[in-house]
Amino acid sequence: MAKSKREAIIQAAKKLFQVQGYHATGINQIIEESGAPKGSLYYHFPNGKEEIAIAAIDSVKVEVRQELEQLLAGCDDPIEAMQAQLLHVAEKVFGDQPDFRIGLLASESANLNENIREACKNAYEEWIATDTDYLMKKGYTKESARQTAVLFHILIEGAMTMSITYKDASYFQLVAEQIPKIKKNI
Repeated sequence: MAKSKREAIIQAAKKLFQVQGYHATGINQIIEESGAPKGSLYYHFPNGKEEIAIAAIDSVKVEVRQELEQLLAGCDDPIEAMQAQLLHVAEKVFGDQPDFRIGLLASESANLNENIREACKNAYEEWIATDTDYLMKKGYTKESARQTAVLFHILIEGAMTMSITYKDASYFQLVAEQIPKIKKNI
């Protein structure tokens, strides 16, 4: 039962952070959204909102890595794998219930909170490593695989920022269409 309350708090925080940002989200809102008693929040997260944010980032890190591994397992061609990832992220960002993505939290908090910045960095590193490993299995050198994976995640974040700003998922499609051309230059 304790785990379900903890998870409810994390899920509520992820939703609120996605919709209104880290700084605009209060502990009382998280409690209300989660349905957990205030005592449960402080039992599971004695250090408060920062600790909840880090748990939310860690939760997303694991979820995205699992999604990424599943997508990559179904793709033999690296170009198709990158395109599939872009379209998957677009669906997650613009679906019926938009998923929490750490880029927004990283942008909002990185200069103000070293622990949150480090948690975001660790998540990105794990995702980049997953893509790097995939590309190495497809014949890329370690250096080329890492550079390609880093560039790809930069493109995802850029597509996400533009798509959210313009409320238009076509930026993901544009990047997906350009991946073969970009790859020729890598």
